This record gives sequence, structure tokens and C-alpha cells, in this order.
Amino acid sequence: MLERVEKPKTLKETALEQLRMAIMIGQLAPGERLVERTIGEQLGVSRTVVRECIRHLESEHLVTVSLGGPSVTVLESDEIRQIYQLRAMLESEAVRHCAEQVTPEIVRTLQSGLTKIRAELHAGDVACALEHSRLFYEYLFVTAGMTVAWELTDRLNGRIGRLRFMTLSTPERANKGPDNLQEIIDGIANADSKAAVKACQKHIDEACRMGLLLNKQD
Repeated sequence: MLERVEKPKTLKETALEQLRMAIMIGQLAPGERLVERTIGEQLGVSRTVVRECIRHLESEHLVTVSLGGPSVTVLESDEIRQIYQLRAMLESEAVRHCAEQVTPEIVRTLQSGLTKIRAELHAGDVACALEHSRLFYEYLFVTAGMTVAWELTDRLNGRIGRLRFMTLSTPERANKGPDNLQEIIDGIANADSKAAVKACQKHIDEACRMGLLLNKQD
């Protein structure tokens, strides 16, 4: 059988991914000015490419452009609450649908994803754990038949990922987060939608409290 040929990434796409990740993991701190020449030299790309990346990240609300120039967006407490509230609504529905149509394959795939998340966190590679978390949730939404909801969630992924990185970088969430995901999987595996949704809401509530606390400390 023929295998799909992956389209090679353009220079702009590669630079955009690196710049987005630098913001998400805090290498570029909230409020820090983004100097096109400096970023271009670090990434090995032109200022034009950097400018295009900044415009794209502005559309994701990871960058704010003002008279003083572009800078990393500072997340406000109310914005963080809204992001987690939206997560709770969408993810709870995805979890419920998965529990209602559960199959052994769904459980195996979710369990495999969680194993990868735990392994990366144990190794101290929060950035890789972040990517496995994104893939875990993408599978959850797509399997639930909620592709439109995933598109909405994916647009928030920069800010969600930034919050996830902050929380998963703490020993408490590095252990508690995966444990909560296990409870969600267990609920799905038992076709118990109420238990799965309850575990999902608890997981997000705890993450929200930690995210708000860490954001105040920045």
C-alpha cells in the first residue's frame, strides 16, 4: 500500500512553530518585547519571515502589537478563567460522547497517549509532554465526532498550551494531571459517562486554580 507523502514544512512554518513554542514554554516571557532582528538572527530567517510569524501569533493572541512594538501577550486572570470554562464545556462533551460509544480500541489509544505523557513528564521534558497532550485531546475530540469543537479548541491551543506548560512544570500537576486523565479514561472504559465527565471537570477545575496562581506569580 502506498504511504502518504508528508508535505515538507516551509521556512516560515518551522520558524512559526519555534517562536510559538518559545512563548508557550516561557523562553520568551509575558510582556517581553519581540525584536525582529534579534529573533531573525536566532532562527536564521529574514526579518520579513519574523514579521509574518508575529502577525500570525497576534491572531492567536500570543503576541500583542502596540505603539512600542510587538511583545508577548500578558494573560489576564479573567481571560484564563474563560479559557478554562470553555475547555470544561467542550472537553466534557467530548468525554461524554467517547464514553457512550466506547470500544477497546478507543481505550487502548487513550491509554497509550497517557503513557507517553507520563513518560515525558517523568523525564522532565514538559515540552514533549505538551505535544502528546495535544495529540491526546485531538484524538478524544475526533473520536467523539466533535471535529468543529476541536477546531475551536485548536485555535486556543497556543494559550492553552502556555497554561498547561506552567501547570505541568510544577511537581503537583506533573503527578496529579496524569492521574486525573487516568480517571477520565477509566470512566470512558466503563462506559460511565457521568464518572468520566465528573473526572474531566475536576481535572480542569484543579488546572484552572493552579494556572491562576502561577500567573499571579509571574
